[in-house]
Amino acid sequence: MLEADIGKAVQLLDLMLEFFADDLHWTRGSYDDGHGGHCLVGALFHLSHEHRLPAKPVISLLQDAMPRPGLPLVHFNDTRCGSVAELRSVIRKARRLAHDHAERERAAVAVKTWLLAQIEKKRAASAPANTETRQDKHLLSERLAA
Repeated sequence: MLEADIGKAVQLLDLMLEFFADDLHWTRGSYDDGHGGHCLVGALFHLSHEHRLPAKPVISLLQDAMPRPGLPLVHFNDTRCGSVAELRSVIRKARRLAHDHAERERAAVAVKTWLLAQIEKKRAASAPANTETRQDKHLLSERLAA
């Protein structure tokens, strides 16, 4: 996940935490209860659309944050989640995972930059030796031709 996508995902997760600040906005059994309440997935899509933020990275982060691997978000919301506090806990865990992704991305970029610098140093150090070798071969071929 790119760092820009991670930033947008964190922004959407923060909006979800704000949305589920209390029990008033959480519902089960439907995406939207018609009275301002949404389930986990319904809130995700509602806030994503309202704020023009991509939902796909957040879905992935929430899936990774589930208490059991592979637990569908809707199933978690409707049958496994016991309270808004538990729902918020999963959203906070997804947010931490987003920050972990960002840290790994920054570390990977730093390692790549360092490796490219090391390669460039080796090339620069071996360039004069290669030039001398080419010149020696050229002089040797001139002597042999004579």
